[in-house]
Amino acid sequence: MTQKILKKETPESKKSKLQQKYESLLKDIEKRKKQHKNLTEGLRVAIPRVISELQPLAKNESEWHIKKLHRLDEIVDEIVISKTKKEIFVTYILDEICLFLTSSHPDNEELKYLYQKYAKEAFNFNNTPKQFDFEEKKQPTSEEIVDKKEDHASFETNGKNSDAKFNKKEKQPNKKQKKELDAQKILALDAKAIYFRLIKKYHPDRQQDLEKQKEYTEISKLVTKAYKENDFMALLRLQVEYIEENENDAHALADDMIERYNKILLGQLTELNLTVLQAKRNAHGLFEDFFDENYTFSEKLFEKKKWEIEISISKIKQNIEESHLQKKGWFKQWLRELQELNDKKALDIFYNRF
Repeated sequence: MTQKILKKETPESKKSKLQQKYESLLKDIEKRKKQHKNLTEGLRVAIPRVISELQPLAKNESEWHIKKLHRLDEIVDEIVISKTKKEIFVTYILDEICLFLTSSHPDNEELKYLYQKYAKEAFNFNNTPKQFDFEEKKQPTSEEIVDKKEDHASFETNGKNSDAKFNKKEKQPNKKQKKELDAQKILALDAKAIYFRLIKKYHPDRQQDLEKQKEYTEISKLVTKAYKENDFMALLRLQVEYIEENENDAHALADDMIERYNKILLGQLTELNLTVLQAKRNAHGLFEDFFDENYTFSEKLFEKKKWEIEISISKIKQNIEESHLQKKGWFKQWLRELQELNDKKALDIFYNRF
């Protein structure tokens, strides 16, 4: 009498927890790989468009903003304001001047003159915080940003190619790489052990019954396919699914193998997380401005940014025009709005402490 072949259920046991951890790790790796791919492809689209469409607008906005600073300087020399309001004005104009001198206009002599006028000392670049330069000469190209990424050929999402070589460029692998290579070798041995065990156990020639021969043939095909494709997890599933009632040792062996494989996946996920983080940093702020929650370049966010810059330019022009029509009234209103903005910022800082 032939023994009954069981397909193992999924009880709440050590095995089921290991499988759940495996599935979770695999899902996270797949998600990160997709995010990295979206980010890489998106940067190739975003960077040329930023250079050709946004940079000219941003440069124009800066020029108009500087004109506004000069206009404010003219007005404050012509009208009388209180000491408190003068302090507010000086703080504002020095902050704005420093922003330009430390970023897009480091050699602007007129701004340096204004700085010295209100700070009572010459501008010193070394004593001010450096800002990111939005000028085209400082802006990295799409190739420079996208090329700052690691090769992810070794990150597999389904356990395939587990014996792949790591970092072929390096002649001497470091300790971490040696550890990974050792883990991959162990995984390959595990896969080989499962394959020979299952093929020996379910070879069709071991059965005289025609129905059983067909069943064993199908199992053997699945095992052979998984082994040829280096699909380690498929081999593990087959070992767990097709066991006999008295083969408790097969479960324990599968548990050990999955536990080892989960450690490898966890290491891959950690490295992939670091790579995605580095790719975001290499984007120089483009990620936060133009990419959605799926790390995909958003045309909507890009157009919104263009619209915001255009609106800003329009408002600055309007402010300058109004300042010529009603110099004193406009300046007092502008100063009042600046005071309200400063008060709001102070309140936000205060409440954020609690």
